[in-house]
Amino acid sequence: MKLTACPMDCFDACEVVYKDGICRPNNDYITNKKLCKKFAYLIQEKNIIDKNLNETLKKVVAKLKEPNQKVLYYKGTGNMGVLQKVPMNFFEKIGATFAVGSICDASGEAGIEMGRKYNVNPSIKELQSSEVILVWGRNLTQTSAHIYKLIKDKIFITIDPVSTPIAKKSEVFLQIPPKGDYLLAKLLQKALDNENIDIDDLKKLNITQEQFAQTIELLTSKKVSVMLGVGAQKYKEGAVIFHEIDKVCNKLNLFDGKNKGVWYLGNSAYPYENKIPVNPTKTCSYADIKFDDYDVVFIQGANPAISAPNSKYIIESLKNSFVIFMGTTANETSKYADIIIPAKTFLQKKDVRLSYGHDEVTFCEVCEENDYTISEYELTSYLFNEFAFDGLLSENEYINCFKTKINDNPEIKFIEQNTRNVELLNLKENEYYLLTSKHTDTLNSQFKYDEYAYVHPSKGFIDNQIVTISSKVDTIQIKVKNDERIYKNSILIYAGNKQVNRLTSNELSDCGTNATFQDIKLTIIG
Repeated sequence: MKLTACPMDCFDACEVVYKDGICRPNNDYITNKKLCKKFAYLIQEKNIIDKNLNETLKKVVAKLKEPNQKVLYYKGTGNMGVLQKVPMNFFEKIGATFAVGSICDASGEAGIEMGRKYNVNPSIKELQSSEVILVWGRNLTQTSAHIYKLIKDKIFITIDPVSTPIAKKSEVFLQIPPKGDYLLAKLLQKALDNENIDIDDLKKLNITQEQFAQTIELLTSKKVSVMLGVGAQKYKEGAVIFHEIDKVCNKLNLFDGKNKGVWYLGNSAYPYENKIPVNPTKTCSYADIKFDDYDVVFIQGANPAISAPNSKYIIESLKNSFVIFMGTTANETSKYADIIIPAKTFLQKKDVRLSYGHDEVTFCEVCEENDYTISEYELTSYLFNEFAFDGLLSENEYINCFKTKINDNPEIKFIEQNTRNVELLNLKENEYYLLTSKHTDTLNSQFKYDEYAYVHPSKGFIDNQIVTISSKVDTIQIKVKNDERIYKNSILIYAGNKQVNRLTSNELSDCGTNATFQDIKLTIIG
């Protein structure tokens, strides 16, 4: 029997027991004897192998040794093990440019660091001791299903443009318009300071006086925790929005020297002496990538052809680049690869699994052998040897970094920053907000993508009708479904849909170099 962990990009980071070729859930308090259906999809995937792996690696070395060329290193989170970052050490040695920032959470993190300097989550046990949990822009039951089970009996307040499953379980559900988070945070601050609230502002946010009053009562009369999701920061001003939300949390005394009550995608490596990453000398923006600016593009554990904004341009630029792709499975991006390196799966390598949602650590053992794939560490060691580089630590030295905590959770001295006003998008007739929530059967671009655009029934479309949806970036044709759960002037296209990022812009957030997926207006024609 061996222990490993689910490698997927998920808050829960479940532990897996491997025995006789079968994966079973462990009995730790997060996993609690259950694995999700996405894990079932994961172990059924067809993984890449290469029976001529040695020849492939020689081609990689020959290409990277060509003189006077610009190399780009673009790493995704297809496998959340910490050793996935080891190749950074090699690419810094050869002077590659690193794609930095995020298409996911960097804007929110910048907003958090603006006021409290550190983006480090409290212990889940703090969450379990709460009476009221404010879920802000986070589809908790789907993106943190195991954590939710630990707190399912709490009182919930949900803020979201979509009536998610957690919204339906909530004592109060505030179905605000997309990008209404800034104004709502301002109103909550005023109420907590006993200032008068403009009723017209509540109307702008689709909130009744009764709902608002009940929210304030719950937030001020019971022990509160706040769980933030990426939805509220998918805008140009995402950092400002998060800073204003943090001001609400500060008024509720949720920091008080340390973060005792606010969760986001936290820096789970903070407690440890992480020896793996490097500070790259040359960088470019991850969310506004131009692959054809480089002679060689090394893409690791990522699928930008689907996941990155402005995907029509992304695909054209991939066609004009020499692409080396490293991953466990073929995807839409690997179609444009000149060389494919088959990466070892989570069952085939040693690793360490941290979580950005809780503080449990899993040390992963090798469960299966495969001579036709290579791990991130093995590839880096091979490249160091071929280029006669030194300085790479042993695999165990990197793993052992995470066996001893050297930092306690940081002390927080919250600093309020003045921010400029964030307005709702000014929609004309037949203009819509875009929502890009996560789907229960899809994780980023993995597994079973949803092919529909969802509209409110009041808009008069027929289920399965093919419509034309346009943004300032591109136009798509897509089937629609009616869904009364979404905000009326919105179109919901789930993340992972193969067309949605043809509509999105590669404009960057003001802070955090993040993608601004939802900061765009759509039109729809039946």
